[in-house]
Amino acid sequence: MSCRQTNELALLFEKAKKAKLNTGLMMENGLSTDEIKNIIKLHEEIKNIFNKEQEIIDSGEIVYEKDQLKEMDKRIKEIEFELQKLWHFNQDEEYHSWWFRQPACSCPTLDNFERVGVTGFVINRDCILHGKEDTKCLNQCY
Repeated sequence: MSCRQTNELALLFEKAKKAKLNTGLMMENGLSTDEIKNIIKLHEEIKNIFNKEQEIIDSGEIVYEKDQLKEMDKRIKEIEFELQKLWHFNQDEEYHSWWFRQPACSCPTLDNFERVGVTGFVINRDCILHGKEDTKCLNQCY
């Protein structure tokens, strides 16, 4: 590895650490520099989506922006699958956790963190993103 490549890799790992990514797991899974760059970009996109959701909430226009919020939720779900692929994990919705951490989501965070990797999340019937209309809300709603 050239000095330039070593410096680029060091900078990339610094970015990964700032994004609070598990650099040890990156090495263990043998991620390429492109995969790491894409993981960082996707985490930045999540942050941007969360910021936009918070802006909508703060504006008091949450009910009027329901369609836009649903689109952002859909993108979060897509990102979760993309991240699993980039990390070389099986693509499995049961291991997703960003969807219930969204600012616009009112589903119980702690209950759902406990269920990551297990079938059946807890959905708040009144959640603007996941309530009533969402098919996941069959037997686990409150």
